[in-house]
Order: sequence, then C-alpha cells, then structure tokens
Amino acid sequence: MKMIVKGIFFLMGLLIGLLPLAADGATISVDSAQVAMGQSFQVGVRLKNNTDVISALTVPLEFNSPFLRVDSVSFASSILPSSFNGTADIDNAAHTVRVSYIPDQFSTPLPTISTAQGLIGTIHFTVLPGASVGYVPIDSLYRDSIINFGGNNIHYWVRVEFSNQAGTVSILPSVTPGGVQIMILTDIEDDNNGLVPNHFELVQNYPNPFNPSTTIEFALPRAGHVSLKVYNVVGQEVAVLVDAHKSAGNYSIEFGSENFPSGVYFYKLVHQEGSETRKMMLVK
Repeated sequence: MKMIVKGIFFLMGLLIGLLPLAADGATISVDSAQVAMGQSFQVGVRLKNNTDVISALTVPLEFNSPFLRVDSVSFASSILPSSFNGTADIDNAAHTVRVSYIPDQFSTPLPTISTAQGLIGTIHFTVLPGASVGYVPIDSLYRDSIINFGGNNIHYWVRVEFSNQAGTVSILPSVTPGGVQIMILTDIEDDNNGLVPNHFELVQNYPNPFNPSTTIEFALPRAGHVSLKVYNVVGQEVAVLVDAHKSAGNYSIEFGSENFPSGVYFYKLVHQEGSETRKMMLVK
C-alpha cells in the first residue's frame, strides 16, 4: 500500500506537471542488440548529458512485436541512488515496459538526482519462437489521455519525463531509440566481407584512464554465450555488462562509473572461444 500511494503521488506530480519544459541537452538512450529466435538478451536504458537536478523520472517504452517478452528489469550497476526506489511496470500484452525512479520518502525537500550520465536500468528480454527475421524498434511511448480527477477532466500523459527538484515541473528529455535485430545464427565463415570477425578479441577500453564512462569493444567469430564482467583489484565482481547469447560480430559496450571509486579495475570476457582480461583505470 505504501508503494501504491507513492506511485500515485509520483504520477500525479510527474504526469500532470503544470509547466512541461524541454530538458537542456539531456537524452534517454536505449541500447540495441542482435539475437536469434528463442534467445534471451538485455537492453540498457541510459541517461546522457543531464544538467538538471531532478526528483523523479519515468521512461515508458514500447516494442511493437508479440514475439518479444520482457522477463524482468534490473537496476544493478545503475545510477539509482539509495534514497530512491527503482520500479518496473511490465505489460507484455500491450508490448510496453516502464522504468521509473521514485523517491523513497516524500518529504520536503525531496531527494534529488544530479547525475550527468549513466545506466538507468537493464531490461531483460526473450525472443519467442515464431519471430520473423528483422529489426524491432524499442522506442519511447507517448500517449495523452483524459481522466477525471476531483470532478475535473485533466490530461494524463504517458511519456519520458523527469520531475524538477521541487516536484512541480515536468522536464522532457530527448530520446534515442534502440531495438533488436532478430536473426538466424550461423557459424558459416564470412568470406572476408567484413561482417564477421575472424578471431576472438577483447579490445582495450577507451578512453583509459576514464571518467565518468568508457567504451569496451569485443569481437566474436562464432555465436555463443558471452559474459563480460568488471572486477575490482581484490577480485570482487562489481558489474555485469553482458550475460547473454550473442551472434558472431563486433560489439561495443559503454561502462559508466558514477557509483565506483577511483582505482584500477579489470574487465573479463568469457566465450566458447576462450577468455580475455584487460585492465582499466578510473580517475575522479
């Protein structure tokens, strides 16, 4: 009941804001993936270039395919502060999922987020059998409905938005959609046309040293299960960047470091072709 009350307060404050404003450069981006029918994959939802101080956020997304199923949403290695709850509203029948940050305590002043960029959450999908080969966009959901509240008809917005520090203004960031390329996995050689790498490789991250984020690239000559994890200097796992079946190809993953202290970290790639580990340095 407590979370229901908080959710209602959050929606009323965010979605019926008196003064919607465009965010100053802030972007919500959705990752893309390549996967085969029957396989599971994950898509990151990320915040970029944020300069606003916000007290809540909501990211409703739609995927117009009956063959995509959202299994769960995780907030591991995300920018979710301890003073907020991460929530997920999954509706596979409507092909939608909403990822939100809600303050844990609705007090004055509200707890806030001022992070410039980083992972908001990770959506775990499965491609169901029977899916057609092709690209399925995962894009923002934007709907305007009229509801009766206290005897008055008001607009009820479903859209990607933040609440300002006071909880009175809706801030509208831009959205960069992602998607999933559904394909048939094959181990056939590529005849040197450049689409499939000819060897297994984990590339040195760039930039390095880095702050607040860095890019990690790797190459897979064959389809298979892939694990890409980050460890601290004492060998503790601190982030899971990839843990899914991947087709042969070249991949690029962004690692955000907002919740990590300065120091040396190791990232390890494991695949049926072998494993590789590289070192990177975070300097704040």
